Amino acid sequence: MGKKVNRPINSYFGDAMFPINFLHKTVLSSPDATAAIDGDIRCSYRTLGVRSDALGCGIQAVAGKPRPIVAMLGPNDLEMLVALLAIHASGSVVVPLNIRNTAHELDAQVSFVKPDVLIVHKAYLDKVLSFDGTVLVAGADSDDARAMVALEQKYAGKAPEWQAELKDMSGIKFTGGSSGVPKGVMQSFQCVNTMVNSLLLKFDLNSEDRYLCAAPMTHAAGAFILPILASGGAVVMTADSSPGSLLDLIENEEITATWVPPTLLYKLIDEQKSSPRNVASLQHLIWGGAAASPARLLEARKLFGPVVEAIYGQTEAPMMLAAGTANELQGERLTSVGKAGPMTELGILDPDGQCLPDNELGEICGRGPLLMDGYLEMPEATAATIRDGWLHTGDLGMVDSDGFLFIKGRIRDVVITGGFNVYPADIEAVLAQHPAVSDSIVFGVPDDYWGERLEASVELRTGETASTEELMSHCKKLAGPVKTPKYIHLVKALPRSPVGKVLRREARDAAMNRGSAIAPPE
Repeated sequence: MGKKVNRPINSYFGDAMFPINFLHKTVLSSPDATAAIDGDIRCSYRTLGVRSDALGCGIQAVAGKPRPIVAMLGPNDLEMLVALLAIHASGSVVVPLNIRNTAHELDAQVSFVKPDVLIVHKAYLDKVLSFDGTVLVAGADSDDARAMVALEQKYAGKAPEWQAELKDMSGIKFTGGSSGVPKGVMQSFQCVNTMVNSLLLKFDLNSEDRYLCAAPMTHAAGAFILPILASGGAVVMTADSSPGSLLDLIENEEITATWVPPTLLYKLIDEQKSSPRNVASLQHLIWGGAAASPARLLEARKLFGPVVEAIYGQTEAPMMLAAGTANELQGERLTSVGKAGPMTELGILDPDGQCLPDNELGEICGRGPLLMDGYLEMPEATAATIRDGWLHTGDLGMVDSDGFLFIKGRIRDVVITGGFNVYPADIEAVLAQHPAVSDSIVFGVPDDYWGERLEASVELRTGETASTEELMSHCKKLAGPVKTPKYIHLVKALPRSPVGKVLRREARDAAMNRGSAIAPPE
């Protein structure tokens, strides 16, 4: 498969633009500019285009079909970036796997989606338990029969065949918990195009930008790769996500933009406070993926400057349901996730599916070309999530009179205690205002008297101390007795998912297993 080309890369496919074309256009306009940085390696746009084309051609050849399903497992490095772009270049279906998942979880996902090809970095071969298809090993020497680079060299100078249409599936991405049947979200080329264009329109990226891929590129952090390449900027890859290393990169590589989940943002805040770096180059410190503490966001703005921005989406509507720039998110709007994405319609719906007026609380829903096609082989789950054209996120929120979205949390997480609705995010925000608190999670547990008893698990900052009684007194002062947890568990570390989200259910289960000395109500 493949055809010899006289130029490094081809342009659009017919009249349509596909995700890979965001790279193509910069290869044509700025071939010698730096596209990617990985340690001491600097990769030009020309080289990145040639490599991804050749590997894309090789993927089609070993799979024996023009649009194979290709899973990828590896760290943030140049080789895995080439692999990702090669999958896009061949019009194949990408299945990103998270290196932080267990071998058992990865095996379940691979078994469910049945890829034709698995690209795995040599450092993670031990996580591949059973796979009968073709395995390509990134980072392996060229004399290894399975080496990705050998396949790339074999098809050097050739371009893949193109047989995809915009409506076709571009990726299958896993979402949901780690137990039970994996839930694979099907994203079309149109969905990915919408995400990339929305990011470009919202954040005004340009050729001077250097984007630090701080979190796993196989998930939300990787969403910015194509927008940066479309803008002519450079993507800086790193497999080391420790806060000190990231801040060093921001200083040394003059990073202008990065995306981080709140948990990593908090670590960056603490590291910058204890050992400041020069972060003057930073223009876009974008957080997303989970709720963030207002107190910590204020800390971030004070430490890093007016560069703190927000983004909100789900795998079912990637990244850009809403977003807010630093100029928009000031004052009381610092805790907002911004306005509806430029290519998406937002609605706050009541339980009957009717749109609610401004400033009323309801379910956050979205519609437009950003939405997924559905869940792989799960028609009932798809029908329950997309109703009358609206994607039902399961998140609770409201939109103010100026169009700014505020998220209260998951609908299922609301705690009804003694007849009162308590939103965990409100109490987590209160706890975050205590100087000793690094992070917290609030939940309800069954109680014969209260119906649900409000409790919290708290992770303290390194070197700080606080008692349960002190934290409860703090909450009572700021939130009142009804919203004060009846017990606060001090834990060394909160349970987190492979992408860094604090896991409420696991924290709740651990708290119930520990038990708590709750005084009887008066």
